[in-house]
Amino acid sequence: MKRIYSYALVLLVFLIGCQPSNDNKVTIQGEVIESPSGNGLPGAAVIIISPNELSGTFTSSDSSGIYLFDNIDISEATEISIRASQNGYNSSEKTITALPEQTINLNFTLSEEGTDPVDDGGDDTIVEGEPGKPAAIVLTKVSETAINIRQTGGIVNATFSFIVQDSSGRNMNADTPVDVNFRIIKGPNGGESVVPQRVETNEDGAVVSNLFSGDSAGVVRLEAYILRDDGARISSTPILIAINGGFPSPDRFFVAPKDFNLEGYGYLDPSILYNITASVGDRYGNPVKTGTAVDFRTEAGRIDGSAITDERGFATVQLSPDGSKPNEGNIDVGFFTVTAKTVDENNDYIIRDVLLLFTTRTANISFTSGNFSIPANGSDIVNFSVTDQNGRPMSAGTTITVESLGDIEVTGDADIELGDYFTTGLGKTDFSVTIADSDDENNSQQNATLTVTVTTPSGNVTTATLTGNRSKIKGN
Repeated sequence: MKRIYSYALVLLVFLIGCQPSNDNKVTIQGEVIESPSGNGLPGAAVIIISPNELSGTFTSSDSSGIYLFDNIDISEATEISIRASQNGYNSSEKTITALPEQTINLNFTLSEEGTDPVDDGGDDTIVEGEPGKPAAIVLTKVSETAINIRQTGGIVNATFSFIVQDSSGRNMNADTPVDVNFRIIKGPNGGESVVPQRVETNEDGAVVSNLFSGDSAGVVRLEAYILRDDGARISSTPILIAINGGFPSPDRFFVAPKDFNLEGYGYLDPSILYNITASVGDRYGNPVKTGTAVDFRTEAGRIDGSAITDERGFATVQLSPDGSKPNEGNIDVGFFTVTAKTVDENNDYIIRDVLLLFTTRTANISFTSGNFSIPANGSDIVNFSVTDQNGRPMSAGTTITVESLGDIEVTGDADIELGDYFTTGLGKTDFSVTIADSDDENNSQQNATLTVTVTTPSGNVTTATLTGNRSKIKGN
């Protein structure tokens, strides 16, 4: 319900609001009204919900629906959010900008539960007359939330608009203009700028300015502020604008997978997906413009043809085994190349290759030390090798476990996970375990076995078993 106050009453409210109180104190008062009767609603809870330092401050409306927050301590222009609620009614929230030494009148209208909430976004009164001192800078529009580095051919500036209001929500007008200043409080420091940096409000209390990008990518945070004649500083920092990167640079273009040795030689499994990622940066090392296209090609497997960069400059596709056997019968068996390609600022191609290895899912396991024989209470060493069917290291993430039957303890390379290897050698394809007698009481000769189990990341298992014995002590 809207109620129009007379100019005399407006003047009275203005004079009350301008009367000085204790330093850094603000008074907020008003009425909680029942809809649709328009009567004051007694016993309503009125609580400050933000900012954090005032959160939880509580009062309630009296028998006439009047509430009062007295001597709230603030030191500068502060946005304060307040909620009014009552059992059986829809609650209402409002946000105001308060200044020290100010008295603010703020009313709430509550409707019964089960009915539509009252549109209570503003005060229940229309305050007429000239606006007072500026108390709030309200963002009304931002043309772009993301722009591009200059000279990339994209949008390189964003326009933003504010309205300046007094504590009653009245816009500044032609008779009460104020200067609004703009500054960048956080950015990539690549030459970005605000133009103009100072604007006088128009007849509607509005100001418009622009952010222009520089040559570096990053996020820009802008502040709009007013320096009042009484020394108060009114500010607003709601604008965050992303500056996306420039064109790809040859020195900042790379492509790689998580692992280079991949299970996939000679078998087809579309459920297995390997991420191949291109890192695309501009000449300053910033991410390129979001949406920059990268093409991919492969000599083996099946790969997505292209991807676009995200906000961090990465473009990822997926590679799957397709049954191919790269370089079958050659010295380079298993090896193949994935190629990534994009375009720089001169419309020239930038190309990067990455060498990958497809290995078989079935392992070759061979024991190089022959059958073992363990003296009672003694030990022996067993050496063995694990390769794929082409003599390469098994794929990254393959596990190798060694277990025994009999009174034998196994130590050494008995439970390992392979790293990402291209070449053979110790810890890659060649392994060793020590097997020891673990029965101190029984000295009779016993048969024993040693089993090596190789499990690939896809779950394929290969095993091999070595037999031996634990010898009895001579003379027993």
